[in-house]
Amino acid sequence: GVDEILVSIRDISKMIGKEKEGNELVDSLSAKLKFVKNKTFEKRPKVVAIEWVDPFFTSGHWIPEMVEAAGGDNLISTEKMPSRKMKLEEIKEANPDIIVVMPCGFDVKRTVNEYKKALAGNPEWNELKAVKENNVYAVDANSYFSKPSLRTITGIEILASIFHPDVFGDLQLPEDSFRKIG
Repeated sequence: GVDEILVSIRDISKMIGKEKEGNELVDSLSAKLKFVKNKTFEKRPKVVAIEWVDPFFTSGHWIPEMVEAAGGDNLISTEKMPSRKMKLEEIKEANPDIIVVMPCGFDVKRTVNEYKKALAGNPEWNELKAVKENNVYAVDANSYFSKPSLRTITGIEILASIFHPDVFGDLQLPEDSFRKIG
């Protein structure tokens, strides 16, 4: 999880003789994480994070923790459990407010293209609440979600901006890190 990433940064920086720099980096990342996690929200949106669209796969491992840290209520997947195949029926039953599409290794542009090919014309998909309400997002999974790293904190900030734009809309995020697609 996120805490393990911060511990790893400290360990690695110590091994390479850059302990001071490593501690400064961890302190900076910890402050960013604390800023997001310490906000309280009247409502936490129900979120389904999807790692693959054809067939559907849940986003497991550290992603549920990221969703929760960013102020969302993670649905379907479970923290520290691997990603797994799921059916559209599970997504329908979960009835998410927001869907985040994050195919492993894809950037935003490729994710949008895959989404359009696989889902845009699917009538069942288009009946989902999140789709009807234009709350489907593509994120740069390759840079911020597919592997645990110090960029995971930026991933949490991206999710927080998606879930609570009124609170986190002014966060400085990398260009092309996410896009609304439906």
